[in-house]
Amino acid sequence: MNTSTVTSLSCYHCGQSCDNGSLFFEDKPFCCEGCQAVYQVLNNNQLCQYYDLTTAPGQSPRLPRLEFLDHPDIIAQLIEFTDGQQSRVTFYVPSIHCSSCLYLLEHLYRLHPAIQRSTVDFLKKHVHVSFRPKELSLRQLAELLTSLGYEPLISLNDVVQEQQKPSYKPQLYKLAVAGFCAGNIMLFSFPEYLGLDDPAFQRLFGYLNWALATPVVFYSGWEYFQSVGAALRRKMINIDLPILVGVLTAYFRGVYEVLTHTGSGYFDSVTGLIFFLLIGKWFQKRTYDFLSFERDYKSYFPLAVTRLVPTGEQSVPVASLKKGDRIRIRNGELIPADGILYHGQATIDYSFVTGESEPEPKKPGSLLYAGGKQLGEAIELEVVREVSQSYLTQLWNNDAFRKNKPSRIRTFADAVGNYFTITVLTLAFLVGTYWYVNDPTKAVNAFTAILIIACPCVLSLSYPFALGNGMRMLGKLKFYLKNADIMEQMAACDTIVFDKTGTLTSNTTAPVVENFENPLTETERSLVASLTRQSIHPLSRKLTAYLSEATVFPVRNLTEIPGQGIRGLIDGQIPVRIGSRSFVQPSTGSETGGEGSVVHVSIDDVYRGCFWFPNQYRPGIRTMLSKLRTNYSLQLLSGDNDAARADLQRWFSGPNQMVFDCHPQQKLDVIRSLQQAGKKVLMVGDGLNDAGALKQADVGIAVTDDTIQFTPASDGILEADALQDLPAFLAYSRFGMRLIRFSFCISLIYNCIGLSFAIGGNLSPVVAAILMPVSSATMVFIATLGMRWRGRKLLKTV
Repeated sequence: MNTSTVTSLSCYHCGQSCDNGSLFFEDKPFCCEGCQAVYQVLNNNQLCQYYDLTTAPGQSPRLPRLEFLDHPDIIAQLIEFTDGQQSRVTFYVPSIHCSSCLYLLEHLYRLHPAIQRSTVDFLKKHVHVSFRPKELSLRQLAELLTSLGYEPLISLNDVVQEQQKPSYKPQLYKLAVAGFCAGNIMLFSFPEYLGLDDPAFQRLFGYLNWALATPVVFYSGWEYFQSVGAALRRKMINIDLPILVGVLTAYFRGVYEVLTHTGSGYFDSVTGLIFFLLIGKWFQKRTYDFLSFERDYKSYFPLAVTRLVPTGEQSVPVASLKKGDRIRIRNGELIPADGILYHGQATIDYSFVTGESEPEPKKPGSLLYAGGKQLGEAIELEVVREVSQSYLTQLWNNDAFRKNKPSRIRTFADAVGNYFTITVLTLAFLVGTYWYVNDPTKAVNAFTAILIIACPCVLSLSYPFALGNGMRMLGKLKFYLKNADIMEQMAACDTIVFDKTGTLTSNTTAPVVENFENPLTETERSLVASLTRQSIHPLSRKLTAYLSEATVFPVRNLTEIPGQGIRGLIDGQIPVRIGSRSFVQPSTGSETGGEGSVVHVSIDDVYRGCFWFPNQYRPGIRTMLSKLRTNYSLQLLSGDNDAARADLQRWFSGPNQMVFDCHPQQKLDVIRSLQQAGKKVLMVGDGLNDAGALKQADVGIAVTDDTIQFTPASDGILEADALQDLPAFLAYSRFGMRLIRFSFCISLIYNCIGLSFAIGGNLSPVVAAILMPVSSATMVFIATLGMRWRGRKLLKTV
């Protein structure tokens, strides 16, 4: 084999020169055994599409010493969750840069059977991996990523949780080169601008301009080559194709004129074009990153946790928890931060984290991870790692709880973008051909100007910026949405379904009326208080506060059935039930008590009576319902008796608009039947007995007071005090969609006007390059200013 041929070969995996001879596998050269091994792994797992997405994507593995990842203390700091069977970790991988990176990193499970799932957050360059630690250690996982060319940046200062900000240096370097070269080319072109036709200077400056334009096109503009190349390999056309065609046309036309001494070329237009395009891209990237980090740092769930203090219990926001704090977690509550089980028998449901719903029993001294839900008696934990809001956000956005409702606006923008690109390419070639035949001096200008001015990217800008700003504004008003798409879905809803108890009514201020034939003894009150203390249901919490002076006994065999009640063995031997009449003792007849909620009590299998909570509607609820009734069809689903029917009739007057004695499954069935009738349903509940209905609804909003009852299936979390402002929130979401449609119309008008000048050959490509980021900035300005203006009005009115 010819040595010169071998040394000129490039590694098929990493692209580096094979200077020391080549290794061949299936007629493909590799620079080392590491690259060959990676290719074999990909090939054996049918993942060679990786190489179709980008040429030579791998980096030569430079394996560092990762022995420290075998140390148990370090593993404990880095692992987010483990139960011995499954572990979760998040790595910060700075080398993620393109679609091929996403493709490979999200298919890691095909490279190693112990990897269960991997997802990539492209903006933050995070890789979230679930794996089986018995088959693959943390060190081996890091080494696998490194061998693929994606070495994780591991720091004991927790790089991931500190949210490393993206680096803009590479983009700024390219921008600096383009600006420097474009400025000097403009300077060298002054003789031509002034009409000085000295042939010697014309040739000299022509070659200088060519030399300066080349790095601008092939270095500063290289991102366009990569983007178009990747799209074409997938047999797709993206919005960068017209721009790249225009740049190359003007560049090679300039080269031709310089070499044939027929002109000075279009290098000033090409370099100026790329310079202003890069300014637009830099502006867009900075704004997107701003939205992303605003979401991470500013989003705050209105959740509270019970912290134990010397004087008793204290309800505090989860964000204020510190290492060493002791907290109480009741049945159904989410563990907000990693902690050591200090007191009680824990039965933890980690389905929010792992997707597996099998509860795991834990004994005192065990480490419990954030994201688990306690099932059973109240437990006490000592916090060992501060709460991570980004981790809770990650749980909330888990794919398992997505409703897979595509955004109609996004779909429209994508479709318009594809057709728009094809139309613009066709128009540019037709116009360029026309001017080449009739007036060749205008051909290149008209061709490139059309490709640049008619950029469809502005269509996709208004959506994220408008709704992103809308999300932040609603967050200030105590309404927290899972993602921007929820605002669009809210605007489309025409039916609103309310839960009553804990949603329209508040039991925190309601008086407690005892209805017992024989009053409860102090011991019996202690038995009831011991059981209610384990639950986060609003009525249980109200009774706990009402019976706060009672002695608390240990509870065993605790069972809470949503929509029915709670039971357990008190002090190891006395069975106690509290809840609905049918749950406590079905044979005792109908419900007692008037309008409101009733909690029945059975002690040692003997029915004792009930506590009655008269209805106390939240402030502003009547006004809220009156406003909503004018634009929406309203429905009420309640697990209570129908004593409140007469009072609520004025807002829910239609047939079947109110359903009482409604169990959780019945609520879900009602939502489903409304959807089958063509309705777009917004469900508002407290997340306790209506989690299934919240998930089934087109939009599910969980109303919360001061508990860490966490409902991942919900699309929004609304503080109870802000429920009265729901009509204003819905109007704001509708305004956002109107604003997006308005910006689409502005974009269409802008493109038509720009095209009319470009087709006439009267628009310079440089002017077009300036107008393109200006148009993008205009879309951002309209979206941001419009949503903030309306948001400020909202802040003043609510």
